[in-house]
Amino acid sequence: MHPLIQGLLGLLMLLGAGWTRADAGVGPLEVQFRSVTVPQNSVPAISQDRAGFMWIATNKGLARYDGYRLRPIEQAGDTTAKRSLGWVRAMAPAADGRMWIGTEFQGLVAYDPEHDRVESHGSAQGGPGPQPPIRALAAERDGSIWVGTLGQGLYRYSPAAQHFEAHELRWRGQAEKRVLALQVGGNGVVWAGHWRGLARFVNGAWENLALPELDAGMPVQALAEDRSGRIWLGTQDGHLGVVEQGQVRWVQMFSMPINALAEGADGRLWVGGKVGLFWVNPASGAVEARLRQDPRRAMGLAGNDISGLLRDRSGAMWVSGYGLGVQRHLSHPALAVRGPDADLNSPLAEADVRAVLALKNGEVLAPTQTGHIARLDGRPGRDLATLGEWPRERRSVVEIMAEAADASLWMVAAGRLEHRAPDGRLLRDWPLDGGRAQQLLLRGDGSIWLGMQEGLYRLASEAAAAPQRIHPLSGPLHGGIYVLAQAPDGRLWLGGQQGLFREKAAGENGLEVVPQAPEEALASPIVMGLLWGRDGRLWVDTPVSGLHRLKGWDGEGRARFERISERHGMEGVFGGNLHEDEQGRIWSQLYVYDPAADRLDSFGSAEGANFGSFWFFASTELPGGGLLFGGSRGLLRVLPDAYRAQRTSPPLVISGLRVNGQPWELPGTALTLPPGKRSLSIEFAALDYADPTRLRYEFRLEGLDSDWTRVDASGRNPSFGPLRPGRYTLQVRATAHHALWGTEQLQLPITLEPAWWETDAARIAGVLATLGAIWAWMRWRTRSLRLREVELKALVDERTAELRELSLTDALTGLRNRRYLELRLDDDLRLCLRRFETSDDAGPGPDADLLLLLLDLDHFKRINDLHGHAAGDAVLVQLAERLRSVFRETDSLVRWGGEEILALARETDRRDAAELAARVCAAVREQPFEIGPGETVHVTVSIGFCAFPLDPRHPRLWDWRACLALADSALYAAKAQGRDGYVGAIRANGLSPREAPDGLPAWRHEKRLVVARSDAVDDALTT
Repeated sequence: MHPLIQGLLGLLMLLGAGWTRADAGVGPLEVQFRSVTVPQNSVPAISQDRAGFMWIATNKGLARYDGYRLRPIEQAGDTTAKRSLGWVRAMAPAADGRMWIGTEFQGLVAYDPEHDRVESHGSAQGGPGPQPPIRALAAERDGSIWVGTLGQGLYRYSPAAQHFEAHELRWRGQAEKRVLALQVGGNGVVWAGHWRGLARFVNGAWENLALPELDAGMPVQALAEDRSGRIWLGTQDGHLGVVEQGQVRWVQMFSMPINALAEGADGRLWVGGKVGLFWVNPASGAVEARLRQDPRRAMGLAGNDISGLLRDRSGAMWVSGYGLGVQRHLSHPALAVRGPDADLNSPLAEADVRAVLALKNGEVLAPTQTGHIARLDGRPGRDLATLGEWPRERRSVVEIMAEAADASLWMVAAGRLEHRAPDGRLLRDWPLDGGRAQQLLLRGDGSIWLGMQEGLYRLASEAAAAPQRIHPLSGPLHGGIYVLAQAPDGRLWLGGQQGLFREKAAGENGLEVVPQAPEEALASPIVMGLLWGRDGRLWVDTPVSGLHRLKGWDGEGRARFERISERHGMEGVFGGNLHEDEQGRIWSQLYVYDPAADRLDSFGSAEGANFGSFWFFASTELPGGGLLFGGSRGLLRVLPDAYRAQRTSPPLVISGLRVNGQPWELPGTALTLPPGKRSLSIEFAALDYADPTRLRYEFRLEGLDSDWTRVDASGRNPSFGPLRPGRYTLQVRATAHHALWGTEQLQLPITLEPAWWETDAARIAGVLATLGAIWAWMRWRTRSLRLREVELKALVDERTAELRELSLTDALTGLRNRRYLELRLDDDLRLCLRRFETSDDAGPGPDADLLLLLLDLDHFKRINDLHGHAAGDAVLVQLAERLRSVFRETDSLVRWGGEEILALARETDRRDAAELAARVCAAVREQPFEIGPGETVHVTVSIGFCAFPLDPRHPRLWDWRACLALADSALYAAKAQGRDGYVGAIRANGLSPREAPDGLPAWRHEKRLVVARSDAVDDALTT
């Protein structure tokens, strides 16, 4: 036979064998993805930058994804069309943090994260550099960018020099200007997939590699490098090859164009094309799985037209495509979901599994809600493959199962207890009461125990006529029995709606309530799960407070429980289905608790454990140590040995910024704001794409706050302001764990620059300028300058007086405040003392005294409580007006605090004090106060007063503070004598401040003090 014909026949055989392998279906374990919502689900390309952001090219333009939202990446422009980058087919992250972008119509652009902007590097038609459309990009370690176009050839761009260098690719002597894929290898070699084949850049020159059996050439559309440094290529006609020792070797043939290649974290090669996604074993070239869209699998591949594949920094795989959008592969080495079979005739076509049992022979029985019992291969490495249907003539739904020592099976279905041979033959059945069966326990004495929705039942042996209902010694046992467990000493323990019970002695069937120490009892009385650990410890699960551990017994024989879930801040049931692995960790379908590390972790949809609603009483242990849990859409398989606790410190980034309410460019390592910017809103994100909604954050702005503020994912956009000029530091940390926080933090220094007039230099310059002006005015002494100086001084004095007036006045009442009194008081006291200390024998003269009156509204709190604080404020305002009508302008009225007013009457005769106090009481009492439209209230006032100096013969004996204290004591005496009145000290005769009266009786009987009281006018001058 002619050698050419032999070669063609061999090629056909290779293609046929390759397609047979490529048509391999996915295994029984589900492959799950989480979708990212993008416009019209059309994504030509995806990438990840150095910071960890995902970049997604959509048909609406380019966007950056932080796990929560797509942020449009746009260039400058005054319209949407001008800002949009349009269709993007290629991206390349650079080591300096920039993302290089190859557009369909606008040439090469780059996003600069330091300035948060898009920069053009080679424009559209007519500009320098490569002309669009750009199909491929690759970044070298030195920062150079390789640009492949469709029709303009290949270029190498130096960003530092802003220079494009054209590179000519040739195939069989002709220039080839259609570049479809680029790859920079780990060894620095540059690879280019073009319209006719594959070329590499070695020693400054391009050389083509022959494509076996493809003499006419073939477009190479996808390139990827594996962990061993080998280059993989995919062609338009479906050839998958690898470069080994400088030559291309075909390893597989697909009947589709290969659009994307990437190596997974497990070493498998992902191959994406027009008709789905393939997993290829790189060692053998065998297709291990073919993934296609299946409408029955909600978490499956969303489309079949694959455009891009990417492994992110965490090792997770991303898929993009047309009609598919963007999806992230959900994978965990310890977790997998066994979903429904694609074959509608399979016993597991409907995968709602509410009971599951691993048999001694390695098989797993999985009854579904259709009445079928699927036989699955539970042995290690078999991935729960369907072996067929377990024979059973009835189609009633099996609720619970157990295997006996002789391999016969006991099960409950449709209100009957069935005993069946290993081959499925019915040996005998018994009718049951009590509703649905929830637990089934076979004991060594041959008895069968049943926990039902209503009560506990026991079949003494398989020869017994009927199950008997069991009650504890304390009375009837009602409600659901959720768990039955045999303790190491042989005693039966059970839990349910009425709490925790146990046998008094093994085999005696006498049940008793387990006594519990009051301070260390179960936090919730209902028991959902029990597990006796290998160390003899009892683990208990409750529906509200989760996992507990039996610590021991107190001196009265009462159980002492440690509340594990509550201590770790977890609420709700731990899972009900409790199991222990070889390391002593406690598992359910929701959580794992490690007693050695005292660490509690959750897992679920983020790790690919989407198996619908979990069911209680549906779990079993597989051969080899695996665990199996039943759910509404399949089975969750857990391999405890492969489980590693998740990291708690995902990388943190600033994803958005607003300053004074307006968008602001994102900061690099620090943020500096110009003068006048006083408020900012910062959006941050932890780049954990597994399930961003589960993340929790803590933040604080050092320089403003010292405490951490904790928020969930919805609160990751705090606002701060108004802020004073200065230096601050925003600190952020995040965790995917419910309680543990990692050490990684985001630190963003923030500087708010002061305005020029807020700087020290400006203040010093202002002082110097003022001094210079004063010196100039004094030097020249011209009339015009003196007049100008007078005018300016008058304006300054007027403004200063206004400001001073505002600073010395109470805002509500218009009365003076304490600061005013402090400024004036010393002068008043000195003047008054001078009159008494320099007077002749005739005395200081008339009107030489200083009167201090302390006023307090009676029952003012009652006004606030009954009518509101607005009414109280109205009373205070009107009180100020009435006091102004009683006192002189030269007197001072000071709001002393709340409803207290301090009046200082200058140049007054102390003998007039009682009359003045009486007039104040009358002014308050005689006219009601208006507190609202048509609403009034009657108010009275109590007054305590003191004359200064109190002892004219010894003017300095009673200082200001002593007089103020005496007036305050007099005020309380006035309150005590019935309110709406006054008590005051007119003069002291040899009385010292330490002997001052306290209380109304003391005021009435102190003979060394001249007292005036409103209840005894004739006593005003008694001594």
